[in-house]
Order: sequence, then structure tokens, then C-alpha cells
Amino acid sequence: MIGKTLGNRYVILEEIGGGGMAVVYKARCTLLNRIVAIKVLRPEYSNDENFVMRFRREAQAAASLSHPNIVNIYDVGNEDGIYYIVMEYVEGKTLKEMIKEEAPLPPARVIEIAKQICDALECAHKNKIVHRDIKPHNIIITPEGRIKVADFGIARASTGSTITNTGSLIGSAHYLSPEQARGGFTDERSDIYSLGVLLYEALTGRVPFNGDSPVAVALKHIQEDPKPISEIIPGFPPLLENVIMKCMAKSPGDRFQRAADLKRELMKIEKDLEVANFKPSDLERTMVLEMDNIEPVHQNESKKQKKGHSYVRGIAIISLIAILFAAFSYLGVLLARKYFEVPEVVLPNVIGYSEEEAKRILQERNLKAEVVERIFSDAPEGQVIDQDPKGGITVKINHPPISLTVSKGPKTVTVPRIIGATETEAINIINSNKFKVGKRSTEYSNEYPAGIVIDQNPREGLQLPEGTEINYTVSLGPEVKKINMPLLIGKDLELVEKEIEENGLVLGNVEFTPSDSKKNTIIEQDPKPGAEVEEGSAVNLVVSSGPPVKKVNLSIELPPQPSKFMVKIEISDDLGDRIVYNKKHSPKDSPLEVPIEGMGVIHVKVWIDDILWSEQKL
Repeated sequence: MIGKTLGNRYVILEEIGGGGMAVVYKARCTLLNRIVAIKVLRPEYSNDENFVMRFRREAQAAASLSHPNIVNIYDVGNEDGIYYIVMEYVEGKTLKEMIKEEAPLPPARVIEIAKQICDALECAHKNKIVHRDIKPHNIIITPEGRIKVADFGIARASTGSTITNTGSLIGSAHYLSPEQARGGFTDERSDIYSLGVLLYEALTGRVPFNGDSPVAVALKHIQEDPKPISEIIPGFPPLLENVIMKCMAKSPGDRFQRAADLKRELMKIEKDLEVANFKPSDLERTMVLEMDNIEPVHQNESKKQKKGHSYVRGIAIISLIAILFAAFSYLGVLLARKYFEVPEVVLPNVIGYSEEEAKRILQERNLKAEVVERIFSDAPEGQVIDQDPKGGITVKINHPPISLTVSKGPKTVTVPRIIGATETEAINIINSNKFKVGKRSTEYSNEYPAGIVIDQNPREGLQLPEGTEINYTVSLGPEVKKINMPLLIGKDLELVEKEIEENGLVLGNVEFTPSDSKKNTIIEQDPKPGAEVEEGSAVNLVVSSGPPVKKVNLSIELPPQPSKFMVKIEISDDLGDRIVYNKKHSPKDSPLEVPIEGMGVIHVKVWIDDILWSEQKL
């Protein structure tokens, strides 16, 4: 896996841990240029579809958690059958490592650790997420003392798959709640129980129940009560002991019901002088560690202990003498080694650090470093990408210089010019020069026609790593000004023609049609008022030609004059004043029928030989 890239962005740098379910790697996110941790499922779980489904669902739920005491989950992915979770990379040591090195820990220190774990659990529980695998291995302590709880949501996915795997369960069996051991319902109070076991171990240096198998340990969680801490460490503060025992109550209803409740109780008792000032002595630490080692012997000899308290007291005295003798003998060996042996150190893994930082880390352990090769790589320039020997082994401080391979950074090439090329040509140029096509954007341009690249980022001529993305902008052609169509309906045609011109539009088709509106009044327009149109668009109009033409037959009774006479008809209407009839007639033509056309109200005057004969309105 070392050197492999997952999700096209996570470069695996080194293996940093693992368990029965997954292997954890340190990796670099090339997109955000940061170090991350990646948990990769082991193949036997990757092939279990039901497990993978639960695994992804729980990891995605846990990714919603955001809290300073919780290891953040950034991403969940699958590539070529490899299922992985990308998490925050946290510098520090696990609480399990601290317990092995320093236990029993002082109560004040354990309470501070417990309060931060409570904060993390309270956040998760409020979001309906139960951890189900609280143990010292999943508690990381940063150099600044901040607690980070890891693996939220993952334990639930593993419940059905790892319970039969002894190698996977052995690390968790010591911290199972009774209901988990029975395979029953688990909730937030199961995490409280596991936290109680964790605190018991931190305070005493030993887990409350041990056994030859995970099943044996699980049965003890169900059936047995833990040995009081005060019997392991004499004088231990009873206030704190009571809190731990309440966390580890067999029945969930007898425990603290919420992590916040436990934190409040811890804050209350940490002010007690007996709790605040109590510190296990060095002798107690030695006895705790030695008793933890010989516990199976005590268990095997449990029947013999029934012979009497005097026998037990004798064994205890002999054991104490043996421990003191062993301690002095060990001290003598240490003094001899100081003068006759070369000290040894664990070789640190410096892959992923800068050259200067790697040399400093090695120098702190009295080791020397030598850069043997500098090569092009995806890693940043100056970063250590390999070392020989690898980290994790034990070496003497006079070991030959550790060989380091340092990155020269990615191989660089010259950025080509794509401005002025068509988009298709630009993409071919980018690919042929070993760059990647980046983001595409568009802009209006009065200089370049549509479809031509008018800008690029990064600029041409720069020396950049192969595979760098080149973003580009494509011309949309000259920008067309948009105009909101004015309201023309109801206005006079002459005025509308000027308004159309002033708005940068042109007059299109003009159609006249009769209507009740005044002549030359706009009665329809296209485009409609308020529509957004481009500058220079044509505007089509429908104009009123006035009211429709009225046709009537005018009947005139002529005078009985013996001679002929002139008949003249004059009308006045919306079209104006005009003479529509002027002819000679005789009485025999009476009644005279004359067709009349007009608009609106027609005022008719009939003249006989210039004498007004009749007048009427039609």
C-alpha cells in the first residue's frame, strides 16, 4: 500500500498501526496538502457485503460529529475493493501506552482525562451515536494534553463480524459492558461502563477482569464484581472509588445515565483535597505492575489460600522481599550496562517530515542522518520520502548514518499558451504538455469571438509540476445589452416610434386595425411590456385605425317641385367633414335612397338647391 494513491488524492506514506479489523496508514491529502490517517479494512471484511454496508453507514454517521475531543472523519471511500476511512491525523500517544509506561496514574490526572472523554461522549450521544468500543487504545493524548477519542461509529459495524474472531475481540473484551457481553441491547450507558473500566485501569495499572480467552473475560463482566481499588492501592480516596464503581454497575440503571452526569460528579470530587493530593508511591507502582504479572499464579493457587491468613501473609512477605531483591539486582544490571554497553534507541519513522525536521528528530535520539538521494516525486520539495533502515526497529546510538531519500518535488514543465485557441485546441494543448484540464468559465468579449479561449490560470511560461490543473475562460462573444421592454400600449404611434429608437430598439411590423381606441393608438405590442430583450431587437405593433366603418342607407323625401333640383349630402364624423353626395333629381325620384359610410356618430345634412332640407344624426 505504501506509495499507493486512494481516491485520486490520498498518497499512502507509511503504516502506523492496526488491529483485527483494519490497518491504519499515514497519508498526505494532495488536494488540501495536509497529513491524514487512513483506516483500511482488512480483506476478510471487505468481502462481507453486509459488514461493508454497516461500516460505511456508521462511518458516515460519525462523520457528522464535530468536537475538539473527537477525531474527525473527513471521507469514506472504496477503490478497487479497498474500503477506507480518512480521518484526522493526531500526533500523540494512546492512553494504553501511557498506562503501560506510567500507571498507576494520579487521580487528578485521570479525572482531567475522564472529563474530556465525557465531553466527547456527550456530543456523540446527543447525536444518537454510541461508541461501543471505549478503551485506552482508542484514546489519543496530544503533546498539549488534549484528549481525542477515535473510532466513533465503527464498533457498531464490527459487532456482528468480530465477535467470533478471537484476535479482534481480545483487545476489547476487557472493556465490554455486561449487556454487550450477553449480546443484548446497548445504549449510552454501555459507554459509561467501558469508561469506568478504562478509568479503573488508569488508576490501578490493571484491568478489573482477566482470563484465558475473551469468552472467559466476558463472563466475568456478567457474573463478578471488580476488586475494590482501595485493596490494590491502600489509602485510595473513597470518593473517587465510589464513582468508578458506579460507572461499572452491572445494571445500566444503576450507572450514571449520561456522560454529563459523570463529568459533573468528577468536577465535584476533584476539589476534595484527599482526591487532589493523592499520588501513588513508586513502591505501589512497582507492586501493582508485579502483582499484575503474577495474577494467574494467584488464581491457580486460590484453593491453597484457604489454608489460613498466616500462609497468605507469609507469601506476601516473601513476595515483597523477592520484589525488592529483583529491583536491586535490576539496578545493578542497569549500572553495568551504563558503563559496558552502547545504549539502544527505537529508530523513529521520519518519512513525511521535512529534511530539517527529520534530522532534528534523529539527532534527539543521538542518531545521525545522511541524504543519499534526491528525486522527483509527488511529495513537496524537501520532504523525506524514504529511509534506510525503516523506522520501528531498535538500533544502537553509534549506528551508521540513517540514509534518507528526499523529494525534489514534482517534475516541472513549462505552462503552454492557450489564449487565442479554440476550446478543443486548448484541451489538446493542455493534455499534450502533461497538464490537467482544470475549471472552465465563460465571459463576454468584444475582442475574441465566441468559442475562443481568452484567459488562463496559471499563465503561460511558468514552471509548474506535471499534472497541475490549468483553468481557462472561453469567450461568449460581444456582450449583448439587455433592455426591459417599455409599455407602449395606449400611446400614440408617433410618440412610440421615438421611444423605440431612444431605447436602442427598431420598429418592426406595424398593423392597423379598427378598434374603439383612438386612431393611431397602440393596442398591442410584441415583445410584451417588461420582457427582457436584446438591444437592436424589433418591436412589432398593432395600431388602431379608429372605430369600424358604419354603413347606413339614408332615405330622403324630395320636394314636389316641377323642375329638377340639386341634392347635396354633407356628413361629419370621426373621419372629418365631407360631401358624400351631390346630384340633380326630380320629384319622381322620391324617396331618394343614398348609402352612407362613416365612423362613430355620423352627423348628416341634406341640402336642396343650397337650402338645408334636413338634418339628422346616425
